[in-house]
Amino acid sequence: MISVRRIQPDERELFKRMRLTALRESPFAFASTYEAALRRSPESWRDQADSTAQGSDRSTFIAFSDDSPIGIAALYRTEEENDVGELLQMWVSPEYRGKGIARDLIDAVFQWASANGFRTVAATIAKGNVRALRFYQKYGFKPASEASLDGADDLVKGGRPCFLRCRVPVMPTRSVSDGTIAGFQQSERSGFGD
Repeated sequence: MISVRRIQPDERELFKRMRLTALRESPFAFASTYEAALRRSPESWRDQADSTAQGSDRSTFIAFSDDSPIGIAALYRTEEENDVGELLQMWVSPEYRGKGIARDLIDAVFQWASANGFRTVAATIAKGNVRALRFYQKYGFKPASEASLDGADDLVKGGRPCFLRCRVPVMPTRSVSDGTIAGFQQSERSGFGD
């Protein structure tokens, strides 16, 4: 069974393992590197994980297949615009790609964002990551500006990153802060595709 839940306090080892796995498997998709992450202190991992396990400014979600973690996504409130969150660390294990896990993670992020006063989610797609760009566009993300429109063409050619934004729809009230989100029905989804 596939489930998605918010990371819990004191799950820094789970967070670290997922982040390192993502950086090692998909180095092209992230600004951070696996090597740099290996040099982080235990306190740094703890602080980052714990800061996203509670509160309304940051959240990290983990997708599981039964008890095995298979995906991660995080949303951090921006300092410049209090109602905008930056989608970070989005990754799904290769054997689960194309099976709706990324959509489930984004659904959880958007549900949490809606409940915590976010109006927009922004994402930066690394150059050359066409699969991610297509996923975000199917979900409803649009280029953040005219320059991003050019960036989308450049992205396909392996050029510069593409900056996207998506409004946060009003979601049915349901706590996702420490509960599990699993088995969404299509009518409960944000209304965007897979």
